[in-house]
Amino acid sequence: MHGAGNDFVVLDAFANPLPPQIDFSSLAQNLCARHIGIGSDGLLLLESSNSADARMRMWNPDGTEDMCGNGLRCVAWLFHQRNYTAKSTFTIETLAGLRQATMCQDHSMQVEMGKAMWQLHDIPINPDKNTFGDEAVEYQLPLPNQTVEHVTSLSTGTTHTVIFVEELPEEKYFQELSPAIENHPWFPERTSVLWAKVLSRDEVQVRIWERGAGETFACGTGACASAAAAWRTKRCDSEEIKVRSKGGELSVTQNANELLLAGQVKLVFEGNIPLSELK
Repeated sequence: MHGAGNDFVVLDAFANPLPPQIDFSSLAQNLCARHIGIGSDGLLLLESSNSADARMRMWNPDGTEDMCGNGLRCVAWLFHQRNYTAKSTFTIETLAGLRQATMCQDHSMQVEMGKAMWQLHDIPINPDKNTFGDEAVEYQLPLPNQTVEHVTSLSTGTTHTVIFVEELPEEKYFQELSPAIENHPWFPERTSVLWAKVLSRDEVQVRIWERGAGETFACGTGACASAAAAWRTKRCDSEEIKVRSKGGELSVTQNANELLLAGQVKLVFEGNIPLSELK
């Protein structure tokens, strides 16, 4: 499945639960590998929940478990399309807490993403002393050979660093600086990197380097982070921000400070994996 080009391998364990001994971290590394596996930006698991209508778990291609906005939209869409619920609005349990999902009339999927978190310990980010105050908004990030300006870090369920630029970076610059920022010592859990160009008061174009995945065509939590940073730094002021990336367009709005993420979801293909391959 994919949401705006952000593609996933989805295991449906809601109707057919999987054995508890499966090592999903190793499985993600194998299935997400594009030349020797199925190939994807992450592994998703749809399963039952004791506290919600369903549960989503997500692993990056490097095997780390994470939160994922587009993954949430894909899992919610599949849960509804397979008639596991008759409700158009329902709740999914995630690593970041309970999230409400709504199947829209145009068959797009909208999900609640929670509030943007700005406090340093919530991001988390541990800068050098006296670098800035309690929030990492519009700061300068030192690298070994240069300083990156117009940087804002926050969490939208996972750590993101948004860098506002006049033009999106060229290939060499993007490929060199993005992993350096992802693994910067200030970020104890690493960070995803969003290079963001403001197109208008309601539109942002981004190029994405995801923590644990590398470049991706879209990122739901990243779209929310980019929109939240654009609002916070007053670069955008519309109630709805369109976030464009290589894979397409996502829409981010706010409802009482809750971020709402919406966009289309596509089922690419279905198949079966022998259970022996999942162990």
